[in-house]
Amino acid sequence: MNSNRIRGGYSESINMLRFPLALLVVFVHSFGADIDVAQLHASGLSGAAIYDYVRLFCSVVIARSAVPIFFIISGYLLFLKVEEYSKQVYVGKMRKRWHSLVIPYLTWNVFIVLWTLAFKIGGILLHGKPWDGIGDYFIQNGCLHMLWDSSVWDERTTWLGVATHNSGPVLLPFWYMRDLIVMVVLSPVFYWLIRKLRFLFILMLMAIYAFDIRVTWMSGTFTAAGLFFGCGAYFAIMKQDFTDVIWRWRYAIVPLAVMLMAMQTYSGSAMGDGVSRMIHSWLVIIQSAALIILASAMCRHRRLYEASKRLASTSFFVYALHPFVLGHVTAVINKVAPMGDAWYMQIFCYLVAPLACVAVCVGVYVAMRKYLPGVMSVLMGERRR
Repeated sequence: MNSNRIRGGYSESINMLRFPLALLVVFVHSFGADIDVAQLHASGLSGAAIYDYVRLFCSVVIARSAVPIFFIISGYLLFLKVEEYSKQVYVGKMRKRWHSLVIPYLTWNVFIVLWTLAFKIGGILLHGKPWDGIGDYFIQNGCLHMLWDSSVWDERTTWLGVATHNSGPVLLPFWYMRDLIVMVVLSPVFYWLIRKLRFLFILMLMAIYAFDIRVTWMSGTFTAAGLFFGCGAYFAIMKQDFTDVIWRWRYAIVPLAVMLMAMQTYSGSAMGDGVSRMIHSWLVIIQSAALIILASAMCRHRRLYEASKRLASTSFFVYALHPFVLGHVTAVINKVAPMGDAWYMQIFCYLVAPLACVAVCVGVYVAMRKYLPGVMSVLMGERRR
């Protein structure tokens, strides 16, 4: 990479983004207990309020753009350098994604089921817990539903009166991979509509996402997947470097993003209903663009770029392994440095836990790369040569 360039292109920006985005996903899942926004505002700037504002900013505001950017990158790379999305090209893409998406998706979800069963059997043998717990686990999660929608959250009624929800497989963060698999299967539809409607199609997807238009039977996550995957696909199909396009608008996007992030941190809009959730959707769009601009600008710092590039290969493993690690790391940190009622200790533990979790995941990645390369090939969705 030329360090004299004012910014990086799409390749450098993707390298810069992948590991920090995985870290942000861990922060999303480190949020902790829900926050009563009305009570938060009433408490002024007390220590407890500062702790809650830090959590809101890190886990609810900035971190919520991580998965949308992953979708943009995935959509862009799928259609990159594709001249004609023929049947032959589609079949080739599906074969590659079978190895890189479907196999790791199934493997990791089966792994967490076995992981959970191991703990349950340990509880039965060591603590005399009833064997019924194993059957209850499968009944509660719905067996085959474990691979699709056994984890449900955000059940509510939209402003249009539609009863809706978000869902994911038993390994909850893998809702992203599930939705991405669906997007890849539907990729010929994206290609055709983008060719026919061009940016109008993106505006339609944006309206569906931003105005929270959903159907009862489908996870609400699909609206986000469709928009951001579609954006990446649009730039690739139109032969545009998405970092170039977004960079041109940097003087409008960045100040707007900073202002809206501050507003969202204070208002906690993502935790409300109706209009507040629609505002949050627009903020995620603008924040995602701002983070891409930031990553593109930071590419000129050679040492930082090289470090991010080296760590980029660990990003999927961190994404997949952190649900197994985060709770245990948090428990250890709380024992070593108990939070108590001191707000500064609460902030310390909150910030350190995700960082420590990621460090453990990277360590496991390095060890397994060295000693279990075959297993890693399966877990990482790599085709063995």
